[in-house]
Amino acid sequence: MTQPNHEPGAQPSVETQVPAGDVDPRVERSRTSVVSAAAQLLLDNGPDAITHARVAAAAGVSRTTVYKHFPERSDLLFVTAEAIGKNVPNHNDITGDLRTDLRMFLDHLASDLRDPVRTRIIAMMMERGLHDDAVALVRNTFMQKFRVVYTAITSAGVARGELSADVDVELGLASMAGSLIYARLLTHRPIDDALVGRVIDNFIRTNAPR
Repeated sequence: MTQPNHEPGAQPSVETQVPAGDVDPRVERSRTSVVSAAAQLLLDNGPDAITHARVAAAAGVSRTTVYKHFPERSDLLFVTAEAIGKNVPNHNDITGDLRTDLRMFLDHLASDLRDPVRTRIIAMMMERGLHDDAVALVRNTFMQKFRVVYTAITSAGVARGELSADVDVELGLASMAGSLIYARLLTHRPIDDALVGRVIDNFIRTNAPR
């Protein structure tokens, strides 16, 4: 099966959204069956197992049904990762206090990394994203959601004079998220509140106005 032909920076289609309340219950049930089967395949066999044909067989539905719900493989991968419990920060949770907001931001990633199942998914998506365009698209979509909230938090911190005006958004995001991923995946260090606090302290200290 060929990989989906997405433009750079594209995101999975709107078909991945939760169905509206007036959708035929039979359609919603088939969609739920597809997502449940895909989630189990992802957990058991990794991203390579998520194809329309394999998910259809596991869900006991036709391949056409899977395509109707999720036209592209990236759509199917995206909603499957969400169903397993991927945590993503929300703009509405920003309070205006730098330390509180950075804690909120990192707590979403920390929560994923404390969960063995989600940690496995993160590791698999990182590795397979190097070779699989659909996996890379889903990975990048999740990362963009983190980047948007992180940028809003740091921009507000700069405006309040709490962070340097030349703070490097990409480097800061890499250092904060990377510290937790390194601790969990490479050293098996517990992702506790103390570690999250130290990562935040280091970021604020490094990017304080000079």
